[in-house]
Amino acid sequence: MLSVLLRKKEGYRFYYVLKDGAGEYGGGLTEEGFFVCDEDCPQRELMLRTLVNKCMNEFIAEVKAKDEWGVDLARFGFEERDGYWFASFETLKLPHDCK
Repeated sequence: MLSVLLRKKEGYRFYYVLKDGAGEYGGGLTEEGFFVCDEDCPQRELMLRTLVNKCMNEFIAEVKAKDEWGVDLARFGFEERDGYWFASFETLKLPHDCK
């Protein structure tokens, strides 16, 4: 069973712990505005969706990410500039493949 729970962690605006029965993996939004996730997290897209949703609900002005999520960040409203991916509150989105 999967769970993603909000926790407090120094250096983060918000931080989540994802549990999948086999392990615990962290990810969040750093004070510098970067999305981060543990390298060995097997559910990186779920963590990304959790972070995007939180930012949309909290009206976070801008977030940044590195191209290390294993998904197309443009689908989530990010734009690549100078080797990083940027998104604003207005551009963030949670894509779905429903027809």
